[in-house]
Amino acid sequence: MKILSIGNFIKRKRFDLCVRTCTELRQEKALESLTWRIIGGGPEREEIMKVAKSEVELVDRVDSLREHYQWADLFVLPSYDEGFGLVYVESIMCGCPIIGSIGEGATEIVEQTGGGILVEIPDSDREAVKNIKRAILEINANYSTYMNREIIQKAVNKMDPVRIQQEWEVLIEKSSPLS
Repeated sequence: MKILSIGNFIKRKRFDLCVRTCTELRQEKALESLTWRIIGGGPEREEIMKVAKSEVELVDRVDSLREHYQWADLFVLPSYDEGFGLVYVESIMCGCPIIGSIGEGATEIVEQTGGGILVEIPDSDREAVKNIKRAILEINANYSTYMNREIIQKAVNKMDPVRIQQEWEVLIEKSSPLS
């Protein structure tokens, strides 16, 4: 399985959980093969490099993410304090299911498309890693449930600029003091 994570290397993205999850999956031989690629840069990069050792492939920021989404079988970003997460939508639109944190940036797109699993990321890193591993193995075992043409189309429709413009026009009209 090829897993992708993308973001700024800052504490709230929880790339440390990605590295620990990768390490445990390898130790348990839970998947036939596993490559985990993390793309990004930022203040925590050196810290992640120390933890990652040879467990994950670290890639600096890139100009185009599309080929990386299309390379991956799964996108994982267990971050907290996230608003709407565009990387989750991009991933699904490129045919790659996602795993994100409950109540964070992935919630809306997963609930609207079914293109992934939301996991609880409790204070205990051990429990968080266990939850992420369980979701990875679930998607691996039932891939077509979490990624198919219908799911991709739902994500594309969600980001349709004409639909978004119409929704904004209605919102503005309803909230305008002149209406």
